[in-house]
Amino acid sequence: MATVKATFYLPVRDNDGRDLTAEIEEVERQCFVAFGGWTLSGYLKGTWRMADGACQVDTSAVYMVVLEATQLGELERILLAFKGRTTQEKLYLEVSHHVDVRFL
Repeated sequence: MATVKATFYLPVRDNDGRDLTAEIEEVERQCFVAFGGWTLSGYLKGTWRMADGACQVDTSAVYMVVLEATQLGELERILLAFKGRTTQEKLYLEVSHHVDVRFL
């Protein structure tokens, strides 16, 4: 089995300012069930050029999960479901292949 590490950003507020705590907690729950856990690395602030050209500033929670490469589709489904409950245009997902992760 090929282990991968996935890092993704979840904005803590939607584009309209709505708090996304409940939606984030659902992602955490689903990641725990599907992958056995998750890690919240911290928060970061960044900007995104919206489709209409406007500058959107987001504070995002940065998460990391370790999973089998064959499970990437499940992670994408979880993140797309989150996105579908928000007004986000895009979500950041970074996948690192060929990582040597050890739980000691």
